[in-house]
Amino acid sequence: MKENSITIALDGTGGDNRSTNKVVGAVRFALAMNPSIHLIIYGSSELEQDLSRAGISKKNYTFRLAPQSIPQDETPRRVLTGYQRAAMRLAMLSVKEGEANAMVSSGGTGPLVTLARHILGTVDKIRPALAKKIPAGVGRFSVMLDLGANASCSSKDLYDFARLGSAYANICLGCEAPRVSILNVGVERNKGPLVVKETRDLLDADRNLYFQGYVEADHLFSGDADVIVTDGFTGNVALKAAEGVAGILAKGPGLKRFFAKMAWPDWLLPWQYNGSPLLGVNGIVVKSHASAGDEALAVAMVEAAFASQVDLANSLKSLI
Repeated sequence: MKENSITIALDGTGGDNRSTNKVVGAVRFALAMNPSIHLIIYGSSELEQDLSRAGISKKNYTFRLAPQSIPQDETPRRVLTGYQRAAMRLAMLSVKEGEANAMVSSGGTGPLVTLARHILGTVDKIRPALAKKIPAGVGRFSVMLDLGANASCSSKDLYDFARLGSAYANICLGCEAPRVSILNVGVERNKGPLVVKETRDLLDADRNLYFQGYVEADHLFSGDADVIVTDGFTGNVALKAAEGVAGILAKGPGLKRFFAKMAWPDWLLPWQYNGSPLLGVNGIVVKSHASAGDEALAVAMVEAAFASQVDLANSLKSLI
């Protein structure tokens, strides 16, 4: 292991594409982007062989056999009682035991959140939320959460997400007083369902948060808010819709692709922002998009290393 390295545990079995080539490519990219990373890679014997054939120095990673992969739609009970040799579980345990600074997985959100809550535990009984840095201009970012950890939420949950998101924006984006908005169908004060209005009142009453009202989905990437709060169902749908549009534009033929590139600048390309930290658990867990390519998975590993450098989990505890 390299001196002064950051150790990242990688679930090498998750994701929609079971090909080991993506993992091998991602490992190569991640080590090139951040040479201080040391990886503990959990996966199949096939992955071990492919890593060796790729010529990646074994000084940069440790491989551990973990042939099981947890299905994305597995029940919480089965996640907790079965799959004792699953790569996701073993990577999570390495964080719990202090062997790894953080873990990254492209596996199912449900199993990942279930294991994180059970193995690492939560902060102050807060429901964990998946956050993401989203582009808000060249070199500018906003934070959006929740992105899939909680399909349905109470106003108290959304209020807690605002607290988590504000702390995350402070730590990782350098925002001293992050502007918080709730994702809604309009900006008028009395728009939206009851849970949104109840959350509005909770945020209005908290003088430690800079709440500025609502934001609509067409302003997600405009930089109008530093922290955008929503439930996991809505957040996941909104972000995937945006990524889908980006994908269509990027794959357009001929002149369509040329003009699409002019209208959709490089700083909006989704793969550059892969890697969603699970906020509110006692450890650093980063969720990679299940269909992410090797460059995007590499970005998630680099994001995990950055979260480790700023001691994200402990820093969040001190701010919320």
